[in-house]
Order: sequence, then C-alpha cells, then structure tokens
Amino acid sequence: MIVRFIIIAFLSISTLYAHKINLFAYDEEGSLYVQSYFTKSAPCKQCTILLQDFQDKELARFQTDDEGKASIKLPAPHFKITVEGGMGHQATLDYEAKSHTKEELKTLPSDTPLGKVALGLAIIVFFFGALFWIKRPARR
Repeated sequence: MIVRFIIIAFLSISTLYAHKINLFAYDEEGSLYVQSYFTKSAPCKQCTILLQDFQDKELARFQTDDEGKASIKLPAPHFKITVEGGMGHQATLDYEAKSHTKEELKTLPSDTPLGKVALGLAIIVFFFGALFWIKRPARR
C-alpha cells in the first residue's frame, strides 16, 4: 500500500514539471529577445507575452512564434516579463535591460571626450613629425 502511494506521488510530481514554462530573455542593441518552452521538444507556441512596469501598467503585449521565440524593442530599462501558456501555465521574470533604448542612447555621455581626441591627434602629429625630422636628407 505504501509503495503504491509512493509510486503514484512520484508520477504525479514528475508530470507537474512537464507543464512548467521555462522563460529566457536577453537584450541586444535596444531589442528584447524572449524564448519560452515547456520542455526541449515542446516550445510555447503562440503564447502571450506581457511586459509590465512594477506598478502593473501594461507596456506591451505580443505572442511567440511556433518556435517559442519573440522579439520587440525595449519598452523601458526595468520591467516584468510574463508568459501565459494557457490553462494556468505562466512564468514571470523581473527584467533589467543590459543594453540601452534609443532614447537613452541620445542622452548618454560620450565615451571619448574632446580632450582625449585632441591628445591622440597631437601624439600622432608628434610621431610623424619626429619620423620626418629623422628621415630628412642631410644638409651640406
């Protein structure tokens, strides 16, 4: 009796993980890429992806393709990603963007200040000036 109970409990627990949604997200150059699947061979096809800020305001809603993948422009630097797989299957991820949105790129300070550019040009002119002075023909 106890063995039968353990076997039934084990089988029911293993089937619960078969319907768990796995959610992966990353961003590059202002775009967010999302991939979701139930198991390796079962992508989350046509699942709804919801992007919300932390006050639960909807930023975007879109769907995955037949491979469980989707992409969109980054709506904000920090937000929640929720994948709804139907029949109560859902996965949520708090996401912080690694790249910048196009609006943020306009306001970022330059990585190369004008002083560094001027110093680099001065070093180049000095180097080639020294080569010219060394290689000049001797005067008699």
